[in-house]
Amino acid sequence: MKDHPMDPKSYDRQDLRSFLTAFEADRPEKLVRIKEEVNLDYDTTAITFEFEKHGSPMLMFENVKGSRFPVLMNMYGARDRFAAALGVPEDKLIERWANTDATPIAPEIQETGPVLDVVLTGDAVDLSYLPIMRHFVEDGGAYLTNAMFIARDPETGVRNASFHRMQVNGKTRFGTSLHSRRHLWNYARKASAMGLKELPVVIVVGCHPLITFGSGLWKGPISTDEYEIAGGFLGEPLKVVQGVTGPIEIPAFAEIAIEGKLLLDADENEGPFGEFTGYASERSTRNAVEVSSILHRKDAIYHTIIPGISDEHTMLLGVSQEARQLKSLRVQYPNVTAVHYPKSGTCLLHAYVAVKDPAPGEPSNIAMAAFGDNLSLKLVIVVDADVDVYDEEQVMWAVCTRFQADTDMDVVRNGMGAILDPSNRDGATAKLMIDATCKTRPYAKRHSLPADVTAAARKLVQSLV
Repeated sequence: MKDHPMDPKSYDRQDLRSFLTAFEADRPEKLVRIKEEVNLDYDTTAITFEFEKHGSPMLMFENVKGSRFPVLMNMYGARDRFAAALGVPEDKLIERWANTDATPIAPEIQETGPVLDVVLTGDAVDLSYLPIMRHFVEDGGAYLTNAMFIARDPETGVRNASFHRMQVNGKTRFGTSLHSRRHLWNYARKASAMGLKELPVVIVVGCHPLITFGSGLWKGPISTDEYEIAGGFLGEPLKVVQGVTGPIEIPAFAEIAIEGKLLLDADENEGPFGEFTGYASERSTRNAVEVSSILHRKDAIYHTIIPGISDEHTMLLGVSQEARQLKSLRVQYPNVTAVHYPKSGTCLLHAYVAVKDPAPGEPSNIAMAAFGDNLSLKLVIVVDADVDVYDEEQVMWAVCTRFQADTDMDVVRNGMGAILDPSNRDGATAKLMIDATCKTRPYAKRHSLPADVTAAARKLVQSLV
């Protein structure tokens, strides 16, 4: 069992494959290479779900029928990969992310880079060239799921990165949905108001985790250039190359990049799609992307993410949200000690918040602040700092022993909610806050063990597991 951080100096901080090599060398049991031939559709998804029951390692499928590329799955299926990329022990992950000094660093343009090893344009562009797969029976088609869109604000020119599902609808066409209603959606609305018919985009498939953390997963003001935030996470300028058929710069060490245009007046069939709720969703903004080039490294790795309620999909939602919300809540409530988005709540709709010595009424204020900060939240449970919010059994124990239903919960009606939640009403949802903190001081004492005995026991067990 590895409890030490990985040394970021052991790999190139902008190169996915360098990170994978270092990670595999450090903890080989966490990256499983599957050499048996498997089918592209469904097989890789089913096998990954089975591995989720056995430690949820990364999986490299090296013999996917009909694919010219190896397929990487479940890369972000557990917290240890996030911690490894940031160079910290797993128990320091959220604090480290929340306190990352993401001081913007402008990207550095290079004349060329590995992503330009192979360039396909014109008649050579064909999306069947890539191993884009169908994950679930209910999906409307084959989906590119690890699609990090890069676009520029049509007014200011700042770059945004965000993830959106993409259904193959033809040789050079995707259907996509901007239902998260964030920056790219706003760019599209702004461009339409300016009389534009299209918005240049690049879709990046496979890049170093720190680039993903600082761009695709980063949530901040719409005025911020997310290539510069990626530089802040890297601690150095993000190396980019100029686009081949479009104006958007591309991370130089990306595995695969797809250039194209987001068509603003399209009404494209897209969906249904297995979403993070565990349900097939037919809700879509029905946008389209017309592809103009496919670029990739000569021995590219195709990284795909199982949609639905898979470990990787939900972990990507939860870890970034925990760090962002911990930081935002502490602005007003510095006694907040931890935030956790559990998989039982899809890592997006439920949150557990720990607070030290809360004042009367403060748990309710904290819950309301969390709801205002993340429109998707439906449930917030606030507990004392002695409760480990990452241990759901402890959270439910606090609800069991420190909560009374007639006085310690409130419901907010008709708040804005996640549009993909099948229980919502035209985008509106009720929100439940539960105060599971000790209301009187002193409270009944918890049973305990000497701290040194607990530390010695943990060290012994870690050496044996």
